[in-house]
Amino acid sequence: MSADEHGHDNWHQENVEGDAHGAQASAKAMGLTIIAMTLGVLLIIIVLVVYFRNYMSNYDAMINETTKAAAASMEYRDAQLAKIEAPVNAAMQVVIDEYASN
Repeated sequence: MSADEHGHDNWHQENVEGDAHGAQASAKAMGLTIIAMTLGVLLIIIVLVVYFRNYMSNYDAMINETTKAAAASMEYRDAQLAKIEAPVNAAMQVVIDEYASN
């Protein structure tokens, strides 16, 4: 190792062989890493898009089925209520007349 005029080692500049310190990055390794990272991100995006579309498709089907089933249920309920509305109104009138006569 070489030393400057003050006796300090210049270890940060060169090693025993006189080469610069630190590993040299391989262009091939860096290129492959960038390609792998890009493909990984694209794969994650594709998986999320497929999942979101599937989820929304199922959610939309559930909402539509629920709405259609609810409409049919409401029609049935309204028909049943219409059948009992007249007797209930008559029964209410009987009770009102009974209390009014007391």
